[in-house]
Amino acid sequence: MRWSYCVTLLALFAAPARGEEKREAFPDGTLLFLENCNSVVEWRSHSEVAHVALLFADGSEEWVYEATPGKVRRVPLGDYLAELSRLNRRRDDEQKIRVLALHPKPAYAPAEISKMRAYLDEQIGRRYSVKNYVRGKPYDGIHCAKLAATTLNQSGRYAFSGYHKFTPQALYELVLATHAPPEQLEIPQLANKEPWWLRTHRRVIAWLTWCRWSSREAWLFFW
Repeated sequence: MRWSYCVTLLALFAAPARGEEKREAFPDGTLLFLENCNSVVEWRSHSEVAHVALLFADGSEEWVYEATPGKVRRVPLGDYLAELSRLNRRRDDEQKIRVLALHPKPAYAPAEISKMRAYLDEQIGRRYSVKNYVRGKPYDGIHCAKLAATTLNQSGRYAFSGYHKFTPQALYELVLATHAPPEQLEIPQLANKEPWWLRTHRRVIAWLTWCRWSSREAWLFFW
């Protein structure tokens, strides 16, 4: 009796806590589409999908690649979701950012992944710009849908053209048939509230980044 009781206790302690089970890693090349993240893009494109990013693994870490003011960047998935979680704290339930993950179907082969990753790594630091979308002509800068479309072209599965005019919603509709049904990715709530000085620091840095990018974008827009 005592032995069976001890075995039961050991099994309970050894079992992972509910809600803490580690999910399977997303396939390389998974597309992350964001809803309710940018009212200007939503208004312009008449849709809720306003941003797109790409997900690739590097060792045991999953990385998000995206074009965002003011440049293309690469950030760990955990940090990316934490950023979205902080933004959602200040939003009503109806206005919270949602993330839809589209898994490639079938999964990309190693050679396809290598070509896409190499291209993305070359784009890191490239200037973000919507001039090519607004003017309807190719220019030096890049926006999120163009980055995603040109990356997908590297795999050889796609031959998108005119991608400088793509919106995130347009790309979403184009790739639905070649991906598994959208999976809503949970944005975890941050456990502890950050101190006021750290929140202020983050907001100031974000504001300065936006001002620096928008000032340069406005200057270059007419050239």
